[in-house]
Amino acid sequence: MSEYQYYEFLALDKLLTGKPRAELRELSTCAEISATRIVNEYHWGDFRGDPQMLMERYFDARSAMRASATASS
Repeated sequence: MSEYQYYEFLALDKLLTGKPRAELRELSTCAEISATRIVNEYHWGDFRGDPQMLMERYFDARSAMRASATASS
């Protein structure tokens, strides 16, 4: 079984500068990080961040999707 996960967080009121961006990069080496958002997709594994904490510290909006699939033989 595999699970697809998509996470997107948006900063609307302030820009993500050096230190916050570095802290976000520690959560994922493959995330797309800009001054206003982080986008991350997982096909095998889980998001290591705490979405609630990320919302409290950095972001104003988020979108997340999870989809599981099972292989048939």
